[in-house]
Amino acid sequence: MTGAPRFTQAEVDRAIALEDAHQEGRPLDPERVKQAMDRLYGEWIAAGGEKEFADVLKFATHVARTESPTAAHRGETRALWSFRSQPEGAPREVGHRFLAQACGESRGYQVLEDSPVGRRLDSYELWDSNVQSALIKRFGLDEDYVQESPTKIWDAASECYAKAATGEVEIFAADIGAGSVLGRMEMPRVLGPEGVGKEAVHFPVDFPHHAHLPEDMYALLAEDSIRCQLRLEDYKEGTTTPQQFAAKLAAIEVPEHLKQAHTAAVARLSAATSYEELTAPAVQPPESEITQPEHAQSEPAKSEPQQQPGPEQPGLQEPAPSQPEIEQPAPEQSVPTPPAPAQPEPRQPPLGQSFLHGGAVPSRVVVPPRPRPVAAGTHGTINPVIEAAPTSQGVEQ
Repeated sequence: MTGAPRFTQAEVDRAIALEDAHQEGRPLDPERVKQAMDRLYGEWIAAGGEKEFADVLKFATHVARTESPTAAHRGETRALWSFRSQPEGAPREVGHRFLAQACGESRGYQVLEDSPVGRRLDSYELWDSNVQSALIKRFGLDEDYVQESPTKIWDAASECYAKAATGEVEIFAADIGAGSVLGRMEMPRVLGPEGVGKEAVHFPVDFPHHAHLPEDMYALLAEDSIRCQLRLEDYKEGTTTPQQFAAKLAAIEVPEHLKQAHTAAVARLSAATSYEELTAPAVQPPESEITQPEHAQSEPAKSEPQQQPGPEQPGLQEPAPSQPEIEQPAPEQSVPTPPAPAQPEPRQPPLGQSFLHGGAVPSRVVVPPRPRPVAAGTHGTINPVIEAAPTSQGVEQ
């Protein structure tokens, strides 16, 4: 599990306040749209205008790649974020961007949106629909080009921000989506040959509960060094099978102390045909199987040779000396036989049996010793809470 501290109530409250302030008045009113447009246009002209950059969005891309991704007044630890969740102490869900910013203020983390490049790009308001409409109208830009540009511009900034990591990295995310900026752009740089490596990565947000995954695998999957290498699409229910997840899990690098658990998890996933098979409750034996002993099989030929019937006592068989004997009428007896008094020596069968034709009825049967009954056991589990769905455009990364 992660060693990062959990959020304080003050940090949760600050994150909610930051999100409320960001969402207030959106889409932007005409006055704020004009301010954003004038700022972008003025900086474009100051940088050389059309002589240097074909349009204002080409200039914004240049800013994303060249402006500093590091705030001088913050520490070495960098925060990356994606999507949103409801942390403990919060009355509602909050974007992980704002949790990261709140912790950046209180713990000195670097956060992209609080860096020089992040603050400058934020001031252009390129995600706002009214600003996009103004760009199309004022500069005659293509609508698709305007709508696609914010993603590419912020991708460039995120790549530079992740490459600049030199110390610990805190991941404010529950699952890492393969298509998110975190999954496709930032994590490959952090874990790549020039990055800080998986040992420097930590998650202050708990790994969410997924009902289709076995509870006893959560300790492994929640390990920071494992979690940062997986993507939600590797184990998502409905789009993957246990065998496909096993292949993804087997391909990642694992620290030495986790190799045994990793090997066991891969083997178990590979052997399962469905996630339902992995999470199905253990089948308990019926009550009759628990309380009733198994029938012992007697082998008289191995323990004691059978005596040949004599002329006076047909069909009698001496029991093995180690087995107890009881008096019992034969199943073919149609006339009940009075119980015989207990005697140390076996007695002859009653004369009432002599009217049966062609059969010798034993007066005693051997009852095998009763084995001990079988006991069964069960155990229970507890379930955490799953991550919430992503929010609106411009907030998620």
